[in-house]
Amino acid sequence: MFPGLQTMGDNFGRLIAIGDIHGCSHALDVLLVEIAPTSSDRLVFLGDLIDQGRDSCAVLERLIELQQQCNVVVIKGNHEEMILAARESESTLRYWENCGGVATLNSYRFGAVLADIPPEHWSLLESCQPYFETDEFLLTHANYLPDHAISQTDEHQLRWALFEPEEMRPHQSGRTVVVGHTEQRNSEILDLGFAICIDTACWRHGWLTALDCHSRVTWQASRWGLLRESAESTHRGLYPQP
Repeated sequence: MFPGLQTMGDNFGRLIAIGDIHGCSHALDVLLVEIAPTSSDRLVFLGDLIDQGRDSCAVLERLIELQQQCNVVVIKGNHEEMILAARESESTLRYWENCGGVATLNSYRFGAVLADIPPEHWSLLESCQPYFETDEFLLTHANYLPDHAISQTDEHQLRWALFEPEEMRPHQSGRTVVVGHTEQRNSEILDLGFAICIDTACWRHGWLTALDCHSRVTWQASRWGLLRESAESTHRGLYPQP
């Protein structure tokens, strides 16, 4: 179903998954400072880079810069699907705008239209992959089918299906699946062992989560740029909270 996608073995640096950013550029900046990625690390963004939050433009610009510094994979989320479809008709444009697209347009300028989005941002959005896999992990935006190869899983399942703990089963490959999409509004990662959901609702006063897939080390930052630390530590960040 998805021929020609890049896969790789686990013989590289850290494999770090980053959850749904939704335009929260301050949170992303703080996490990248803490993660301090090197050229041997692989950063996999699980999709929904845009919409809802206030600065999708800055998020896309940051990812373009990051591609020059380390190995970056960007997964297509349902919000990337919607913005790409918004170019096709008035109805798909209005649908996307009602799902947070207005905030994305306004991050370019107040009252912006699709034509205000620069070509390099469109190129990034168009280059998003449906999934990424290694010898140990499968990473995609929303969900998977346990009895289907990830390459044979339909796009709706990968981008739109909710992560329901009571319905989840291990993938047939035996690999651990890492997803975003389904908001964990308690701000905690949902870890079933065989599958992990790291969307912790950053744009809804939650946290943006990054996960080192091998070590299970996590980093979390708020949309205001405050780093979440252990209970005995204080929050710190790059940007003041209003």
